[in-house]
This record gives sequence, structure tokens and C-alpha cells, in this order.
Amino acid sequence: MNMFTRFGQIFWGLLLVILDFNINRIDILPDFVGYILIAVGCRGLSSASRHFATASMMSWVLLGVTVVGYAVSGDLAQIWRLVHLAVDCAMIWFLLGGVMELATIRQRPDLSDRASKRRISYVALMCLLTLTGYVAQGSRDTATFMAVVGIVCILLLLILILHLIHRAKHELTNDHVA
Repeated sequence: MNMFTRFGQIFWGLLLVILDFNINRIDILPDFVGYILIAVGCRGLSSASRHFATASMMSWVLLGVTVVGYAVSGDLAQIWRLVHLAVDCAMIWFLLGGVMELATIRQRPDLSDRASKRRISYVALMCLLTLTGYVAQGSRDTATFMAVVGIVCILLLLILILHLIHRAKHELTNDHVA
């Protein structure tokens, strides 16, 4: 498959992971399908950048963490969420690092700069939201406010990341049909 298709797999995989539509507590768009698409897409781009190979491996790890996470409960669930967060941040870091490297090779410093800023923003925001979640546990009103603000911020950032992947698909690949 060509690079255009691989970026498409990553885009749709990320979208599946982001979107959660639950019916009777069952996610009809399971995250593990998204992680498979991301892993396969990144693996297909690994010849363009070693960062994509690492992002692929992290996606496979996220698949396992997600599946095992369904069976984890109690205090272990809290630790499991932190593990998931760490691997998720690493996957996004390397995925966008691959975009940065490919953009640099294709002489698109604008896209490389955007990828750099978005990966730093993603990791910082996820860590900040996690920390503020622990701090706000004592106050229900504060926790609710912070959750709403955090959800809005992370959704906006995820939209920007999806837009960047879409632009990379169309502007960094030379093997697509217009």
C-alpha cells in the first residue's frame, strides 16, 4: 500500500479511538480496532521514519493494554489508566515525530513545526489533566469544571492532530490520486 493509504489508516484509527459511542455501556466503536489501524498504518510508513515504527509498536501495546484493561478493576484500574496514558502519550509523540521527519525530508518546515507543537501540547495537556484530576477530587464543583474545560481542550487538540494527519496524507505523499 502507498503512503496516502497508510496515513488514511492512521487518521481513521485515531478517529475510532477518539470517538466513544456507548450503548448500554458497550462502545460500538471499539478502541482496539482503532489501535490496529494505527499500528498497521504506522508500520507501512516505517521506511519513511523510524518514529513510525516505534508508534506502530506503541499502538500494539495500547491494543493489549486496552483489552486487558476491560478485566482490571479496583486500585489496579487506577494504575492501569496511568500505564495507558503513558503509552498513549508515547504513541502520539512518535507518530507526530514521524510526521515531523517526513515533513522535513519533503521540505515542509511548516508541517514539521505544527507536528512538534501538537505533540508537546498533547503530552503536556494529558499530564496536566491527569494531575488536576487528582487535585480536584476533593471538590466536586471544581472537578466538574476542570473536566469540562479539559474535555474541550483535548477535543480541540485532537481535532488539530487529525487535521495535521489529513494534511500530511495530502501534502507529504506524492503517490495519491487528486
